[in-house]
Amino acid sequence: MRTVFKGLLIIAVVLAVVLPLASSNPDGLEATMEKVGLEENPVYHAPLDYGETWGQSVVMGLLGITLTFAAGYALAKLAKGA
Repeated sequence: MRTVFKGLLIIAVVLAVVLPLASSNPDGLEATMEKVGLEENPVYHAPLDYGETWGQSVVMGLLGITLTFAAGYALAKLAKGA
């Protein structure tokens, strides 16, 4: 279990270091939609955003990593018990 926490800590540090290097340009689909003049009409609206500042983005990234790890860990425990 100690190795898992070390891995999660490494992921958190990499996230904090690499996050400022992320591009603010839209991806290909989003850029094409802007050129054509289409608006997004999502079926699902996410309750949280990525954040506007570096600190908010790091917190949201850590929240995402934590939730994903917890779900994977729970599923692994269920599968091991079955």
